[in-house]
Amino acid sequence: MLDKKIIRELAQIVGRENILSSKITLTTYSYDSSPFFGMPGAVVFPTSTEEVVEVVKLANKYGISLTPRGAGTCLSGGAITSDEGIIISLTRFNKILEINPVDKVAVVEPGVTNLQVQLAARPYGLMFAPDPGSQNVATIGGNIAENAGGMRGVKYGCTKEHVLGLEVVLPSGEVIRTGSVNSQLTAEVDLTHLFCGSEGILGIITKAWLVLSLLSETVQTMTTTFASIEDAGACVAEIIANGVIPTAMEIMDNTVIKAVDDYLNLGFPRDAQALLLLEIDGFAKDVEVQVATIINAFKNNNALSYKVAQNEEERQELWIARRSVNGALGRLKPANIVHDIVVPRDRLATMLKRSAEIAKKYGVINGQVAHAGDGNIHPTLYFDHRNPQEVEGVEKACDEIIKETIALGGSISGEHGIGLEKLKYVPLAFSQPSLEYMKKIKNSFDPENKFNPGKLLP
Repeated sequence: MLDKKIIRELAQIVGRENILSSKITLTTYSYDSSPFFGMPGAVVFPTSTEEVVEVVKLANKYGISLTPRGAGTCLSGGAITSDEGIIISLTRFNKILEINPVDKVAVVEPGVTNLQVQLAARPYGLMFAPDPGSQNVATIGGNIAENAGGMRGVKYGCTKEHVLGLEVVLPSGEVIRTGSVNSQLTAEVDLTHLFCGSEGILGIITKAWLVLSLLSETVQTMTTTFASIEDAGACVAEIIANGVIPTAMEIMDNTVIKAVDDYLNLGFPRDAQALLLLEIDGFAKDVEVQVATIINAFKNNNALSYKVAQNEEERQELWIARRSVNGALGRLKPANIVHDIVVPRDRLATMLKRSAEIAKKYGVINGQVAHAGDGNIHPTLYFDHRNPQEVEGVEKACDEIIKETIALGGSISGEHGIGLEKLKYVPLAFSQPSLEYMKKIKNSFDPENKFNPGKLLP
């Protein structure tokens, strides 16, 4: 815990009601959605850019580190302190400042949730395309800092594709504005996208200008099952090769199929080795043609069965199955590590199979889901953290899965960030010259290494 003198000075900035400093309350901010732990010295809840600036200046005065945090849904340990510093929680800095339906732009503060932006945009026939699984609680500031993706990523991309500009408080206490409400602005070094995915090591986002997209005229959702992962992978490849870009394209393996069916009793075929969930959006006539192309691909690749949602209720039932994966698998063991690997799409089935083999080798439960359209796989290893043998098995399996990913020409993170979890793998994933230039960028913004230290860069 911080010295009482520092707590009093923080209270002069944000008010005592916006500070946590007792051991009991700090414990609730000692973890995020990863298996990592770090007790902060204090948690502060600023509600304006000016307050963030003053907190940064105070932290600089005493040489204390700062860790920006949203809702704590980070899966890689990026939202916890590594040195008992101050967590600067932005959840009370949470106003939607503007929805501009003409320019299709939303202006929001960092603590606004992804779902709140979706709901605010919907009456105008608009949406914010990124849709992480935690969208009902995950904040926009966190989405940007992690460059979050989601199920719609195959068609719409990750968060950075939907950010026009930012207001950022730098480690010096300076405030900068990047980008523009005009998406055609090119006469600048692209600082906006430098901050996207930077995990809070370069600055604290205090305002964001977001791109809104038109809601589609028609949405069609369908599922199919396969007797092998290879058939599912071949089906994905054929659909994309035929020029169909689904809004979402999700694979669930047999472990996940059975866990979700046990959880929700949806009548899934328990012997299927893969379930493919797809969604198409667009104009009605285009969607009709694309659905026919997809069904043909199902038949060409030995699909066991398929179902096309006939109404909104059936559509939501299919999506509930996908969004319930973590809850369903969480009943198997008390702890888990969620990988976030990406491989070239033509190696998706190979990586899914290898990941399953590696987990089996070490006696670890591995439930896999994948954003199949862009090769992003989430092998999720479940274990009892109180059992040293299981912990050792998970650690070995994690190392081997990462090495296999790199060997297949893949990346160690697609949308969850590096955080603490993947820090030791960074030298395997990037060349030494690349790492040195990343460190130079970090040093130019934060020479004292006080913004989220120990994350992203080793």
